Amino acid sequence: MKPDIKVIKRKLDNSLITKIKYYDSVTSTNKVAMELEEVEEGMVIIGGEQRKGRGRLNRNWHSPKSGLWFSIIIKPDKNKIDKIAVLTLIGALAVYEAVSNLNINVDLKWPNDILYKNKKICGILSQFRSKGNKVDRVVVGIGVNVNQTSFPKELSDTSTSLRIIKGDKINKEILLADVLNNFGFYYEKFENDEINDIINKWKSNMFMLHKVISFSTSDKDKFKGEVVDITEKGELVVKKENGDLEKFIAGDVSIDKNSLSF
Repeated sequence: MKPDIKVIKRKLDNSLITKIKYYDSVTSTNKVAMELEEVEEGMVIIGGEQRKGRGRLNRNWHSPKSGLWFSIIIKPDKNKIDKIAVLTLIGALAVYEAVSNLNINVDLKWPNDILYKNKKICGILSQFRSKGNKVDRVVVGIGVNVNQTSFPKELSDTSTSLRIIKGDKINKEILLADVLNNFGFYYEKFENDEINDIINKWKSNMFMLHKVISFSTSDKDKFKGEVVDITEKGELVVKKENGDLEKFIAGDVSIDKNSLSF
């Protein structure tokens, strides 16, 4: 069912979000946001469903009409381009706080996931488009499993939805407005060079901090280490088994089960 855009706009309480466009079915909201020629900062693209939704590392994301799939278009100051990875953290933090407002205890997993008892309910995919040597836009794509009552067999052990957790249907318009308000709040901090506030908020709610993880880099290197920090650029700082500290802007993280406690 098409969301009531008027309800969403009435609930908005920030100056960032300027326009909301809804498409009943898209390949992915990020693809639409990346390909639109005329865009403005704060434009939101919503898809009723995504036929080819995807997450990081080109993984498919099951995106039926019962979920919430949207992308926010951002045009950050050119002096902050080296910190655009923080926008992914902002997206995750925005969803984390909105879901927490539903009295659901969830965990942040660097750099882009929200988990409930080690099952995924949300993922973020940020991309950017350049014109010449300038970044034209950053697109922060957000997918939330909201009202699904079941998942394909291959996802049932690793994914869940807010409806399954709560046992009741969730109002997607109110949830989206809450996420957008949170995003606007933290994006203002980003623009005002208050990035430490964002990082500290992330670390205080990141369950993997001081946990042992298994880490796979884009070069397929694998190692274990302890998560000790996140930098102002959004990099994960890991203390490797030999004691060396390394920073990573991307990678695939899994938690050592001996480090978990729920």
